[in-house]
Amino acid sequence: MFRNIEFYDNLTDHLFSPWWMYLLIGINFVLMAVLIFIFPELLAWLIAAFLLLNGLLLIGVAFQVRRLKKNYERWRKQYWIEVE
Repeated sequence: MFRNIEFYDNLTDHLFSPWWMYLLIGINFVLMAVLIFIFPELLAWLIAAFLLLNGLLLIGVAFQVRRLKKNYERWRKQYWIEVE
């Protein structure tokens, strides 16, 4: 019983460990919206910057998820959890 709880705690900790990346993406959304309202003549440049920054941040999140996938099998074996 307690092995399952510890396993899921480790799983969620690892999945949400890049919390600051999610925060940066949210701040970027708000900042770009404000800048587009203030400087509509720079719309193309602002959208390009927005897409570039968010793309880089999402690549970082993807590497975190990839690491989680690699560790998942090891954690299952470590805690003897059966997959249903």
